[in-house]
Amino acid sequence: MLKGYTQIIDLTLPITSGMSVPPGNRKTLPPVEFRLYKDAKRDGIQVGFYQSGIHAGTHLDAPRHIVPGGKTIDQLPLDQFLGKGWCIDCSMVQPNQPVTAEMLEPAKKYMRSGMMVFLYTGWSDKMFGTDQYWTDSPYLGEDAAQWLVDQGAKIAGFDFFQEIGAKSPVLNPETFQVHKILLENGCLNIEHLTNLSGLVGKEFDVIALPLKLIGAEGSPTRVLALR
Repeated sequence: MLKGYTQIIDLTLPITSGMSVPPGNRKTLPPVEFRLYKDAKRDGIQVGFYQSGIHAGTHLDAPRHIVPGGKTIDQLPLDQFLGKGWCIDCSMVQPNQPVTAEMLEPAKKYMRSGMMVFLYTGWSDKMFGTDQYWTDSPYLGEDAAQWLVDQGAKIAGFDFFQEIGAKSPVLNPETFQVHKILLENGCLNIEHLTNLSGLVGKEFDVIALPLKLIGAEGSPTRVLALR
């Protein structure tokens, strides 16, 4: 255990072959796949192959995802991915309904510029891996996205499918208004988190390290909360 901490909580969904991906990625990108070319029992060594779209599973969006000319994942400073986090309880939100600024407002007194703000609904814990995770998820209202920007959040993390425009099987960037509000204002997204329930109403340290993918608009990310 790292000195000064008693808990390390993994907020990352496991990556598995054929895992559920956003509707807009299903026809345009190959499925998530992990397979062995060499097996340790048979060959004396294990050698595997992995492929995935960037937006499968727990991942981080850089501004380039929606902002032409915006920074790519490799251009962001490392301290963007480390810092203090706070988790807001949004579990009262219903399926296919928005998380609103009004729901977030009681947490305003805990906000400081430069924090990472995580929104807990419990949706991924219950529904990830089902079609309903995508079709029936709560989503982030534009007013709530602006609220996060106004608090100076440098990262916003979600355990639900936060962009209502992404529920369509046809990608249309004009409908990605929540992404635009956040990313145009320097607030990165971490999508499809899990295990947030024990962090509600608490401050904690966060490590959220993406891969150093040159020119990429995002990356799979291992997200850890430390307390």
